[in-house]
Amino acid sequence: MRKNAWLIDDVLSDCVRNPYLREKYGQAQIDAAREWFLNNQIDVYMRDRNDKDRFPCITISLGNISEKEEMKTMGDSTAEETVTLMPNTIGKPIPYIVKPFVPTAYDQSTGEVDIDPATPNLDAVQPGMVLVNPANGEGYVIQSIVPNGVTILPNLELNATKLAILPKYPFYVAKREHTFFQETYSIGCHVHGDVQTLLWLHSIVVYIMGRYRESLLEANGFAESKFSSSDLLENAAFTGAGGEMAWSRVITLTGQTQPSWIKAPHRIIETAVLKKKIPGGFEGGISIISNTDPPVIDKTATNWYTDTEEEADED
Repeated sequence: MRKNAWLIDDVLSDCVRNPYLREKYGQAQIDAAREWFLNNQIDVYMRDRNDKDRFPCITISLGNISEKEEMKTMGDSTAEETVTLMPNTIGKPIPYIVKPFVPTAYDQSTGEVDIDPATPNLDAVQPGMVLVNPANGEGYVIQSIVPNGVTILPNLELNATKLAILPKYPFYVAKREHTFFQETYSIGCHVHGDVQTLLWLHSIVVYIMGRYRESLLEANGFAESKFSSSDLLENAAFTGAGGEMAWSRVITLTGQTQPSWIKAPHRIIETAVLKKKIPGGFEGGISIISNTDPPVIDKTATNWYTDTEEEADED
């Protein structure tokens, strides 16, 4: 407003537009208000500070905050946004799919990288995962899985004594939930001496709140704002007025805010290895628990296992 003092004419435009006010006050009232506004330092501060107040001033006080009952939902209904979180940001390192190992061979013409079958966790390796050189972080996207290892794009320079395999998605994802609150603030206009200056200051503050409702309040997440004003009151609680009478008028501002929070981060599932314990080791397949006797699916079917509840308990 100080940079655009011509707006004072609009704030107090009734002094020249309204016939009664024009005859009583006219342009002289607007000029006096502009001069007072530009020649006085008007501090804006939080009301609960410890030092003394200097007049004129504008104070801001935090008021009541309550969740809006009519906009409450179940927790999982508010998780509409998914956020990506990098491991170093949240302090949760991404583990290797396959820890560093020594490759047995590399064919540059085909891109095939031979891996010792004794290397653990190869069952979980899938195309799209990244073959990485732990020494320098250089990575190569795995194109396919072959009997002796994996393939990457051909004609690449692969100079590494050790390699490892990282997941395709080396990050975490999480849902962002939110709720809605109704917040209240008290904005006080305070002057000393001539009470007329309080009417000017109050009019200027209300004008500012309306003019910048979109660019200041709504742009910062304070939506559906509305405000009301108290009576003009003598304020004996203020100090530092030099014996002069102090006057106050409080604007109550309410609006809707939308706080949010991140739920527990989790990894994206890239592969699943299904195994069933059998004598002598493990064998791939899906285990279906059935409460029918005999089981619905024959246990001799390839890669399928049907257990009764009793057999499942034994497993």
